[in-house]
Amino acid sequence: MTTSASAAGSRALGEAWERELERYHQVLTASGKAWLVKVPTPVAVMGPTRTDARGRTAFPACYSARASVDFVGLLAGGNAVAVEAKATRAPRWHFAQQLGAPTLGKPAGVEWSALERVHHMGGLAVVVLDWGTHGTWVFTWMALEEVHGLGKSSAAPTEMPTLGARMHGAAWLDALTPVLLEGK
Repeated sequence: MTTSASAAGSRALGEAWERELERYHQVLTASGKAWLVKVPTPVAVMGPTRTDARGRTAFPACYSARASVDFVGLLAGGNAVAVEAKATRAPRWHFAQQLGAPTLGKPAGVEWSALERVHHMGGLAVVVLDWGTHGTWVFTWMALEEVHGLGKSSAAPTEMPTLGARMHGAAWLDALTPVLLEGK
């Protein structure tokens, strides 16, 4: 498989996971448990608009920056929440690379920094992972930061229960609630 085909496959996998999460977020909103919205990726228009053959307005554009997290919102009670969605089919989850964790000589990336800021300001910062046959998982940023601080940058499927909570589908808040209550 070519690099561009692999990237397209990864992008499609991630987009499908985000759509599943959006459906779950609609359920959370309807039940009054949380309200979350998708954060759009910034786009720069590169030239003038034109009308195409079918009468649609078109313009050349490109992504101007990486978006921060994928979803932001509020939990019932008013706490802020930031959710980063990841999907992989690799044998190990390279969380530090995927989230842009800082390394020697390289500052933290946009996603890691956004999760860190939300956590330090008292909000809930989580990463939700679709790992195919290994299941779906939710992790607090704090748990990932802790193991990253110990020198870990990836995890095997057998390590998942020590890092986060297994979810049923995209139901990250349902899976995380017992963990949060235990921590109080």
